[in-house]
Amino acid sequence: MKNQWTKIGFTVLVAGLLWWIFLYQGCNSGFDTKPYEQKIDSLENRIDSIKQENDSLESNIQYLEETNTMLTDRVDGLKDKIGDLKDELKDAEQALVYTPTQVDSFFMAAYPVQFASLSEDTTHLPLEVSKQVVVDVKQLIVSKDIIRTQDNTILTLDTLVKNKDLVIVDLRKKEQNYIAIDKDRVEQGKNYQIQIDGLKTDLKKKEWKLKFGKFQKVIIGVAGLAAGILIK
Repeated sequence: MKNQWTKIGFTVLVAGLLWWIFLYQGCNSGFDTKPYEQKIDSLENRIDSIKQENDSLESNIQYLEETNTMLTDRVDGLKDKIGDLKDELKDAEQALVYTPTQVDSFFMAAYPVQFASLSEDTTHLPLEVSKQVVVDVKQLIVSKDIIRTQDNTILTLDTLVKNKDLVIVDLRKKEQNYIAIDKDRVEQGKNYQIQIDGLKTDLKKKEWKLKFGKFQKVIIGVAGLAAGILIK
């Protein structure tokens, strides 16, 4: 009798243990994908922000390049002007063959205010000296224009160089941003893979639980049958 109750108790214990395992497996929550989905969404928001920054950088680069094109055209124009002014320097020497009337006309045109003022003083210069003065004055005027044009050329080139440096800086920022986007994409891929692996594990558990549930029913049925036989 004692042995029978021992067998019954063992059978009930096994059946209870199997039932507890089944309930425990049933109560286990599945793989939680939310933390990984939130991480992926957060990375996607950061990627979108970086893309917007790159769009802004690209717009700035285009603006700088358009400005540089205009500056380059301006530099070319200034260089042409300097070339024309240098030709004028040579042309100034044509005054060496001026007639007295041409010399007087030049000075009257160059210094109208002074010629308009009355003066008792009269100064007479030899014609050759006057013609050389005309040459020097013309060359001085042209030289001043050349200096101003060269200064403008230098300032324009300086701006051009600075703009090119800014373009390089923006291009480097874009490159760094693309690298950051690639890293975030890789991180997103890792989070997707974790979810896939977790869901696969969940699926395997569910398949195992279904198989175990069927097996458990058989065991419980057999245990119940055995208990009924032993009690008799």
